[in-house]
Amino acid sequence: ALIGFEENGGFMFGKHNQVRDGCMSLALMFDFLATTHNSLSKEISKLPLSFTTKDKLKCSSDDVDKVILSLKEEFLNSDISDGIKITIDSKNWVMIRPSGTEPIIRIYAESESQANLEVLMFKFLQKVKNIISR
Repeated sequence: ALIGFEENGGFMFGKHNQVRDGCMSLALMFDFLATTHNSLSKEISKLPLSFTTKDKLKCSSDDVDKVILSLKEEFLNSDISDGIKITIDSKNWVMIRPSGTEPIIRIYAESESQANLEVLMFKFLQKVKNIISR
């Protein structure tokens, strides 16, 4: 992989090191800042504003399969490479995927505003709960 991220904040840069390495991340950030002659805050200010959240629900493996299958049928053009990622528009999405280590289903969402994010997460939490309870 060229680059990898974990939700716990771990970064991996395949070209430099095949494992998570905080020191390598720091060195590459300093190299980038030296190359651009900008401060970190200036570079961060260039990024689009986005809000993210996550939640999880206890879920058997059979129910996980049922949730993913049901959502794939409802959202036909979604990315199914890792669970299902449902893109609402260019600034709003939800990803639902099974945990690889626990009997839970994880729900992640991103939006351009906190208000939209809360609505999106509530909607999909309810949708997943409804599918599980069928």
